[in-house]
Amino acid sequence: MEIRLPKNETVTIEGDPRGVAICCHEGVVWLTQAGDSRDYFLTAGEMVCFRQGGTAVLEGHEDARVSIARAEAPRVPRQAPAGAGIRLVLQGSGR
Repeated sequence: MEIRLPKNETVTIEGDPRGVAICCHEGVVWLTQAGDSRDYFLTAGEMVCFRQGGTAVLEGHEDARVSIARAEAPRVPRQAPAGAGIRLVLQGSGR
């Protein structure tokens, strides 16, 4: 799924995003995830793959275009497919 993320607008990824990849195609996106003390700034061409569960938030640091997709399937079978059961919540800046 590809989305445009205007500056200061957010997308919340709820559920278990393990195995989901976020790729920035344009602009700059700030990304944080519950349980991970690090924050990430992705620029065009950069990608992050979630390796743990926990709600994640993306915010357009400037107007951006990102894709959200399952990463390549792991070699060891999992009980649930990567990215199963996630929900995206789009939140506008009110402008």
